[in-house]
Amino acid sequence: MPDTRLTWYNLREHLRKFCLIYAVIIAVALVLGNLLWIATEPRVPENERILIYMADEWSNPEPLDAVAADVLKKLQSEDDTLREVAFESLMFADPAREYTGVMVLMTRLAVGEGDIFLANENAMEALVNAGACLPLDDHWAAGWLNDGGLEPYYATVTDQETGESATLLAGLRLDSLTALRQMEAFDNEGAFLVIAANGENIEASLRAAEYLVEDLKKEAAQ
Repeated sequence: MPDTRLTWYNLREHLRKFCLIYAVIIAVALVLGNLLWIATEPRVPENERILIYMADEWSNPEPLDAVAADVLKKLQSEDDTLREVAFESLMFADPAREYTGVMVLMTRLAVGEGDIFLANENAMEALVNAGACLPLDDHWAAGWLNDGGLEPYYATVTDQETGESATLLAGLRLDSLTALRQMEAFDNEGAFLVIAANGENIEASLRAAEYLVEDLKKEAAQ
């Protein structure tokens, strides 16, 4: 007859035999809890906000809260339907070492999340390859951000169906926007600003990028 008494020895043996099962149960519960929180968390509709992803190995949105609030205030003077401007981190390392960032980025793009990207070199390559960069040639020619001090970045993209290649203005280099690093928010060196091609608010995103650069230049001058 098995010994069913509640003793320290029996408890230790029970945990030794079933610890892996308990670990799996706890892990599944944490994942399900996280998914439930994401699914039920109150969120501003995508068409009423500008979401700026910082795709890098490290970034910190918190120092940019005041900038986001100021950009929102300026945008609302032009469009009172906008309710939020937000910065969020998106971890993105070298895909040769860590592929998780690519999967997360592709998921965000697939569901239409993200209006502006501040992207490191690896993330920029992924955005270009995914056709996620809004061509900025016409906007640049019309004077958009010409006075921002950011150099244009041209990329060659190939149509997967026809095999034809074309060069487009895919983004702007952020090397001169030193306030991002000074504020310990994002490493601007070798990084790029991209307007998402499938964003919900293209025109507002273009304006938000102008206000963002304007505010960060003022921040660097202080």
